[in-house]
Amino acid sequence: MLKAFAAFLLLNMPGDFTTMVPVQSNGEMQLAGCSGCGCRGGPGWRSKKTGKCVSDKQLRKQCGSPPSKKLCTKEN
Repeated sequence: MLKAFAAFLLLNMPGDFTTMVPVQSNGEMQLAGCSGCGCRGGPGWRSKKTGKCVSDKQLRKQCGSPPSKKLCTKEN
C-alpha cells in the first residue's frame, strides 16, 4: 500500500521531483539537486582565492563592494 502511494506521488508531483526530496549530506539537510554557492541561501559567490563559497558576513571582505568578478565568481 505504501509503495503504491509513493508511486502515485512520484507520478503526480509537478515539476522536477528531485528538487523537492530532502537528503542528508555532511550532517546538514539540503535539497537534492542543490549545488553551487547560493543554493542553500548564501549570497552565491565563490572566492577565487580559497575556492570556497563566501558567506554573507565575508562577502565584502573577500569579494569587495560591489562584488568583483576578479576576486569571486557568481554561481547562483
